[in-house]
This record gives sequence, structure tokens and C-alpha cells, in this order.
Amino acid sequence: MLFQDWLKDDSKIVLFDGGFGTELIKRGLESGKIPDLLNIEQPYIISEIHKSYYDAGSDMCQTNTFGSTPLNLSRYNLENRIELIIEDALKNIKKVCPSGCLIVGDIGPTGEFRPPVGNASSDQWYSSFSTQTKLLEKEVDLWHIETISDLAEMLAAIKAVRDISKKPLIASITYKKTKRGFFTIMGDSLKKCIETLNNENIDVIGANCTLGSKDMLELLGIAKDFTDKPISIKPNAGQPIIKDNKTYYEQPVEDFANDIRKMIEIGAKIVGGCCGTSPKTIMTIRKIIDSI
Repeated sequence: MLFQDWLKDDSKIVLFDGGFGTELIKRGLESGKIPDLLNIEQPYIISEIHKSYYDAGSDMCQTNTFGSTPLNLSRYNLENRIELIIEDALKNIKKVCPSGCLIVGDIGPTGEFRPPVGNASSDQWYSSFSTQTKLLEKEVDLWHIETISDLAEMLAAIKAVRDISKKPLIASITYKKTKRGFFTIMGDSLKKCIETLNNENIDVIGANCTLGSKDMLELLGIAKDFTDKPISIKPNAGQPIIKDNKTYYEQPVEDFANDIRKMIEIGAKIVGGCCGTSPKTIMTIRKIIDSI
């Protein structure tokens, strides 16, 4: 398995893709519209973005299925279209994935929280993630469970994937920086999350979104002491700025890429970008990796 070979190769730094939603916004994504529906409605745009990242040097890119769980799709009255959404997502990325590169099955949060914030249960999460996993399983090379802000939801997602698939799995949580350190919005510390994930049947521990590259660099410096597993890092391009009801990320690409260089130096195995990063960002990181 190519990905497992990459993990075993000490000289290999794996380059992920960059932001997807922000690339769609550049192309006119309507506010409040779920990006996953564009797999059906505007497949050429989805394929174009995937291709731009592969062309920029990404070793692997993820499917446009971040929100493709029944629980999340139900908020848009789209749960009955999940099979077509995921089927088309796979077609859109498969047609542009070069030989030697990988397709990552992207699993995002359901958007439903457990009490007292919401009414979701672990069984509901598990069922929703299972449905998504079954539809993606045959066509992806590995998994990325990402942007999860509740450790309990992450555990439900891992179990759902592992009950169906033996393919490599990256489990990536999103954190906020507080005066006491890095925590999820549900109050789980970085240390607790990593120590819990150490005991799960996963291949890579990750952090993505919410934090810019400066804060993510600090998080990585702490996280590496809590685990022997490879670490994946996908920061945002700084903090979002709202202008005229539009969101912008203004961190210079070179500044972001320089922080990624530092992350590689201290031990990140997989690097990429989240919100606000672009193919230009990935191309700049590719040059850094190739020069190491």
C-alpha cells in the first residue's frame, strides 16, 4: 500500500491538498449552499479544483464529501441524494488523479452535538458515519476524519470507519488556543485527545482548521511529545477577516510556507493547508519539500 510505504519512509514528507471551500467561494459558491451538492450540479468546478492541487504537487487530495453524512445533509433536505452526491464526488476526483497520487475519503463532522449543546447520540453519529463510509470505501485509498471538535464524535467516526474498512486512517481534531493551552470547543485538552487517539486503531494523528500556522506550529511542538504516531497538520492561512460580508484570509503564502517548513523540521509527517490556502500555497510548500 503506497501510503503505508510513505509512512515508513523517513525521508518522505507527504503533501496534502489545501483549502476547498475557499476555492469554491472564489468561483462563486452561494452563501449557505452546501459544497457537496456541487458534485452533481457543477462537477467540472470540483474536478478543476482537485486537478489544481494535484498539479501544484499534492501527493494526495480528498474527496468533496466533507458534509456528506445523512445527519448533515438532512439540514439541507438532501439526505435522500447522498448516494448520488458521493458517487459523483468520486467520479470528479478519479478523473483527475494522476498515477502515483492518492484519493483520500474526506469525512467531516455531522454538525450535530451531544447534550447539553445538542441532541445527538453516539449511535446516531455512528450510523451516519457508517453510511458515508460504505459509499466511499471501494474508491478511496485512505481516510481523513477531519475538523472534529468533539472527541466523542471522533471516536464514533473511527469506530464506524474501522467496522467497514481496513484502509489507513488519519484522525484530525480541530482546537482553539486558550490561556490554558489548546482545547476543543467541548473542553477536551490536546493531551487528552492525543492520548485517547493513541489507543485507537488509526495510522496518523492530525490537527486542522481553526488555528493559523503560527499557533499550529506551537501546537505541533507540544503534540509531538504525546505520541509516537505520525502527525498530520493542516492550518488555516491565518485568521479570517470579514469584508462586505465576504471572508478573506490575508496571510502571505511565503509566511505560511515558512511555518510549514518549521513544522517539517520538528517532525510533521503530513503537511497541507485548510481554509484560505490555495494551489499557490501548495506549490510553494512543494518547492520547500523538494529542497529538503
